[in-house]
Amino acid sequence: MDKQEFDTFLLDISECFITEDFGPWADRIELPFSTVTKFGPIVCYTRDELKAEFDLYVLACQTMKLDLIFRTPLSIEHCEDGTVITTYRTELLSHGQRMTDPFTSSALMKNVDGRWRMTAILNARGHLAWTGRVPHKEGQTS
Repeated sequence: MDKQEFDTFLLDISECFITEDFGPWADRIELPFSTVTKFGPIVCYTRDELKAEFDLYVLACQTMKLDLIFRTPLSIEHCEDGTVITTYRTELLSHGQRMTDPFTSSALMKNVDGRWRMTAILNARGHLAWTGRVPHKEGQTS
């Protein structure tokens, strides 16, 4: 992964929440997909679980009236096994105003059939604060 590929990737995973288009998000994810937030880990094993989580993030975007998710690449680290650890800063904006403090996350990336996909995000901002809905957390039973 080079900087141009990372820039394109970040644009792809940002616009889909504003346009409420699950397809581009799902196209950039490799299942199982884990998201680690301060509330704990969330793991999606199926496309349906991924869609349910996506919908909750869209609800959070609607609640905050977001019109721009801006992600700035910070680093790209190539690992010996062919995976890549990327780090980026996220800003959530509504009409030019920040709706939260910017935050930094890292993603574990894997090249699948010539396309970079995320397998995990560390330090993701969970949707709980805006949706009030607790996602299924890894290790919990129903």
